[in-house]
Amino acid sequence: NNNNNNTKKEEVNILGYVGRPYQTSDLLRNVAFGATIGSITGMCFGFMDSIRSASSSKLLKTASRSAQGKFVFQGTYRSGMFFGGFFGAFHTVKYATRVLVDPGDVGEIGMGSLVTLGGLMARREWRVSMPYAVMLVGMDSFHVFMR
Repeated sequence: NNNNNNTKKEEVNILGYVGRPYQTSDLLRNVAFGATIGSITGMCFGFMDSIRSASSSKLLKTASRSAQGKFVFQGTYRSGMFFGGFFGAFHTVKYATRVLVDPGDVGEIGMGSLVTLGGLMARREWRVSMPYAVMLVGMDSFHVFMR
């Protein structure tokens, strides 16, 4: 009897490639990780930028302490939400690439970078966030290649 039940049959996905199997729990874990790390990092970036802007603005120097605090708080949470969304999207694209094509780490990072950083370049007001976004992607890439 030549029937070997231990051989795995590779399933071809809708694109005709053999990717990894999709699991909602893996997708949610990747999105949550990206959103959490992006939010924390973005809040740090936003806080630093808000403090720098508040200290260099003539208008804010003469404003009350509560107005200055409100300005810093708004910059902090806006940046946190922005980078949380950005990095969550980056990890979502990485996961989708892994499931659909499974090109390896370089391909996943490349596709995630192309889509999300390209999205930042699409709007002029988002372009100022590009250095921080590249730093986030770079830190993630460093982590992936050092494990």
